[in-house]
Amino acid sequence: MTTVMRYSLKETMRKRTIAAAGGLTFLFLLLFFLFLKWVGPPPAIPGSEFLAGLTYLYLGLFAAYVMIALFSVLIYVATVSQEIDDGTLLAVLPRPIRRYELLLGKWLGLAVMVLCYSALLFFGLVVIDQAQYGPVVASAHDLFLAYGDFLLEGLVVSAVTLLGSTLTATMTNGIVVSSAVLIAFLGGALEQLGALTSSAPAFTVIGWITSLIMPTDALYRRALYQLLGNHAYAGAVAGFGPFGAVKPPGEGMVFYGLLYLVGMLLLAVWHFGHRDL
Repeated sequence: MTTVMRYSLKETMRKRTIAAAGGLTFLFLLLFFLFLKWVGPPPAIPGSEFLAGLTYLYLGLFAAYVMIALFSVLIYVATVSQEIDDGTLLAVLPRPIRRYELLLGKWLGLAVMVLCYSALLFFGLVVIDQAQYGPVVASAHDLFLAYGDFLLEGLVVSAVTLLGSTLTATMTNGIVVSSAVLIAFLGGALEQLGALTSSAPAFTVIGWITSLIMPTDALYRRALYQLLGNHAYAGAVAGFGPFGAVKPPGEGMVFYGLLYLVGMLLLAVWHFGHRDL
């Protein structure tokens, strides 16, 4: 398994798509830095600088949420389906290697890429924002907990994409998983809207259902609350309305995300083990 993991990582790093993703991410961070420089300091009102740092970091983290999900889809979408179409797996599997070792080795190797990419994007945004407006994060502990939620989001998307790669064609897989992430976000926005109005309980139910089907949005809002929550002032991220965390998910959602991740991997292993190549 470690051999497959190592070679999967090396093979992915040689692809032009990874270089393109890295270059575009660097460009995004540069533009975020230049944007904050262009906006400049807020008016000399007590607390305005802190509020500005909070707002701009939130906007950057929303972009990071989308980019991490898309990056995870990008590197996992052809993990199995493309190699089946090319006939590569027919040359590898007859060797003394089990199917689950091949699949999990590939997932672990690419998971290192997700870890590095999410760390670069997440901590890059925090450092750039705090260099301009000062610290807006409660503590280093909260910072790393929030990063853990962002990382778990990426790993959840990767596991779902890996499962899809054993089930269907590459393009179909990418469209379905990307659409599921978008639907999860819309469901989460409706849940927050329902919490704001308290007159639309159906919105809350929709949010719960979409979070169970795809917990990416719930993990993102949990990270927002941990990073920019009530340490600033009561309801800090509630001020962003349906795009914030009026009703932040509890710690149980993190455990659900971990169980969901393991479940998707087990389903992928099971289906790949029974698939006729």
